[in-house]
Amino acid sequence: MDEREGTGPAGAHVLASPLTRCPACGSGALAPVTERDGETVNFLCGACDRCWHVELGHVHRVDPASCSGCPARARCGAAYAADHRGAAG
Repeated sequence: MDEREGTGPAGAHVLASPLTRCPACGSGALAPVTERDGETVNFLCGACDRCWHVELGHVHRVDPASCSGCPARARCGAAYAADHRGAAG
């Protein structure tokens, strides 16, 4: 592996994060968070507390109820609840 940051085998680019900006607020303060299973990685925005999942080229908002064991669940849960307040009625 090439020792330079951002490169991998045969010079392939290693993507540090599939998102550079939050789709909701535009902040670049995205941090990876993992669920207890250690396999699911989501991206929590430090500015608006919304959480995003990227898969197969698509980005979607994470429902915190689906995040088993995530340490940021309460934080993004409050933002999710505020965004969905009154949407069911």
